[in-house]
Amino acid sequence: MQLNITARHLDLTPALSDYIHRKVEKAQRFFDGIIWAQAILTVEKHRHIAEIIVHTPGSTFRTEGEAGDLYSAVDLAAHKIDLHLSKLKSKQKDHHRDGRVKARLPIALEAPAETAVRPGSVSEVSKAILEPQSLTSAIRELNAQPRPFLLFINERTNQVSAVYKKGKDDFGLVEAVIP
Repeated sequence: MQLNITARHLDLTPALSDYIHRKVEKAQRFFDGIIWAQAILTVEKHRHIAEIIVHTPGSTFRTEGEAGDLYSAVDLAAHKIDLHLSKLKSKQKDHHRDGRVKARLPIALEAPAETAVRPGSVSEVSKAILEPQSLTSAIRELNAQPRPFLLFINERTNQVSAVYKKGKDDFGLVEAVIP
């Protein structure tokens, strides 16, 4: 990572430069894809301002910290950058996982290989009206339709459930549990 430090209206001391380098390099523990960073230090009368700009693939973050001394201003700005980068990392992690825990449906509910669609494409959209009903009435309704499963609200548990055909005379039940 390349770090540029600009000092406005002050002399940049080696101690201050090392301090900024340590603070900005700590940001890499939150997000290791930082391409470059820039720190702009400004002193105006009694205001000490530290601005940190971090560029990552696809995003640029800019934070500013203002305090009575320059070290505190750098601390504030570095803390804000750490928050931005940790949020970005968690978003990318959630996006990669789609933010949900995916449970596999029983094999009877999965599409056969010859009718499988490409990942990310939807070949059909259906809407289901979920009505509270007992398991026996849901099985009766499932037998009256050609689909391999039926979604309903289980009267006993008050949760969304799915009943599916499992062989010729057997049925399976999936109960949704919301943590």
